[in-house]
Amino acid sequence: MSYQPPTSNDPWEGFEETQPKQRSRLLWAGLVVGIVVLVCICLASVFVLVRQFTLRTSPPSSLPPPPTPLIMPTQTAVSSLPITPTATLPLAATATLATSPLPVTRPPAASNVEAAAAPSAPAIDGNLNEWTGIGAYESRYQVFSAPSWNGTDDLTAVWQLTWDNANLYIAVTVTDDVHVQTQTGNQIFRGDSVDMQFETNLARASSQVGPTNFQITFSPGDFAGLMPSAFRFQGTNDGQMLDAPGGHHITVAAQKTAVGYNLEAAIPWSDLNVTPSPGLVMGIALNANDNDTPGTAVQEVMKSHVSTRTFTNPTTWGTLTLR
Repeated sequence: MSYQPPTSNDPWEGFEETQPKQRSRLLWAGLVVGIVVLVCICLASVFVLVRQFTLRTSPPSSLPPPPTPLIMPTQTAVSSLPITPTATLPLAATATLATSPLPVTRPPAASNVEAAAAPSAPAIDGNLNEWTGIGAYESRYQVFSAPSWNGTDDLTAVWQLTWDNANLYIAVTVTDDVHVQTQTGNQIFRGDSVDMQFETNLARASSQVGPTNFQITFSPGDFAGLMPSAFRFQGTNDGQMLDAPGGHHITVAAQKTAVGYNLEAAIPWSDLNVTPSPGLVMGIALNANDNDTPGTAVQEVMKSHVSTRTFTNPTTWGTLTLR
């Protein structure tokens, strides 16, 4: 822009304001400064816009890793099994054994068990090497506990059975951290022991014991001076389980192990008043007794292979089938 002097052709001639030369210079200087300021503002605005765009589109240089999720431990519910009390008496203690966890692979918890015919009679010596490959069943259900029991569950008992025309053979592998047994005869059950209950005539189907019912208890002894032993009971017509007349002819042996004991026995069929044959079915309960308190004679815990087992009711037991 330049200053044009008025001409005679300007329609506003005579109305324009005339300014001195100094004022005109100041006006030009102000205009230049204004333009410079405006340019600076524009440049600053462009810089801010470019900066914002760069920050939005550039990836972050380093971010902290996301927090690790908290994993809570799982809980396993424990069910309560029915408890059926049995008669109690007293006993004493012997050895303390090493503890052992439950086997990784556990036998089935079947109430109905089978016994295959034996290719040859096992030697009754407490060594269970001959029992390899024979089916096994575990007594895992707690069916009784005494008031003195402290709640420690350290007992497992795994059974194997086979038979021939002369005997029913059993092998029991017991895990138990404290061995307590000083009793014999009809008091065996007051220490560490196992027992079997039989209903030899399922057709009788009574809810109380009778003459066709037998109970045999087995003691491993104390692995010191007390030898392994067995005792036979028989039911009566009035529903009791008493010492069987005539004693018994059972052979029993046991060996101490690092975690408990092994027990092996031969029960003559004649002690059960049974004639064996393939397909024969009887009632049976496979039970294990535990006493972990040295200096006492108390049946603290009993476990059975069938959860419904009640001492005097054969209809709550499982079955044994001869194959």
